[in-house]
Formats: sequence, C-alpha cells, structure tokens
Amino acid sequence: MAAQKIRFGCAATLALTACGVTPGGGAVDTAKVIDAIKSDEVRWNADLKSGDAAKVAAHYAPDGLLMTPGAPPAVKTAAIRDMLNTAIGQPGFSLSFASDHVDVSASGDVAVARGAYRKISQDGKTGAPVTEIGSYVTVYKPQPDGAWKAVLDINTPTAATPTPQGDTTP
Repeated sequence: MAAQKIRFGCAATLALTACGVTPGGGAVDTAKVIDAIKSDEVRWNADLKSGDAAKVAAHYAPDGLLMTPGAPPAVKTAAIRDMLNTAIGQPGFSLSFASDHVDVSASGDVAVARGAYRKISQDGKTGAPVTEIGSYVTVYKPQPDGAWKAVLDINTPTAATPTPQGDTTP
C-alpha cells in the first residue's frame, strides 16, 4: 500500500509539473519570470555602461559560463569578471543588448532569452572605432534567493566587423 502511494505521488508530481503546476503551489507565473529577466536586463545594461566588471559579473550564477567569439569560455564568477574587466577596460568599449524573446519552462526552473547586442571597441592598429552587432542566447535559472541569474551566455556576431580604412588584409 505504501509503495502504491509513493508511485501515485511521483506520477502526480510529474503530471502537474508537465502541466506547468509546481508541487508546492500552483501554476508557474511565466509573465512574472519574464518581467524579472527583462528588469534584470535593464540593470545589466546599466552595469555595463558603468564599467564595473564586478557588477556585470554579478548577473551570472556562481557556476555560470560565458562564451564569446575568439576567447576561451569563462567559467564561474571570478573568470567571468576577469574576462569582462579586460573587455570593459579597453578604450572606447561599450556593449548593450536587448532580448526579443524569453521562454520559461513549464516547471519554472529554467528560462532562455535570445536577442541582439551591439559592441563598440577600438581597432588595435588604428584606434578607429569598430562596431559589432550580433545575436545571443542566455539561459537563466532561479537562485536560492529567488533571483534569476545567467548560467550560460553565448554570443555570435551576425554582421561583419567593419574593416578600418586602409587595411587591405583579407
């Protein structure tokens, strides 16, 4: 009899989770999760503009992963902060992004945002500004304090980086 109750309890939990209902209390409020992520994006962009790599890295979970073109993956907050510190410290650097779509799992334990970014940096040879536009995907998970943090962040350029005038290298 006890085994049947356990099996029934497990089956009920799986069925409720599949329907977007969490065992502890009702349906997942996906709109609330999306709003939390969109609000965090506003703060994240402000932190990027401030030039404070520690504030930017705080948007990642402690075991987060940041992958950018041409660089090895940065794993965990300290490595992410170091990678960001290098980028933010470059003259003329700026980065902004905005999601155009956020999906939240029915169980409410993961969300995925995708969107576009714009990065401006300086060409190492000429000092001329170089603009890169691209797309990104960020996977979020809720943390023990309820905050949604990035656990995986990957971006890729979608437009060719402008070649500085006078540079004829292929």
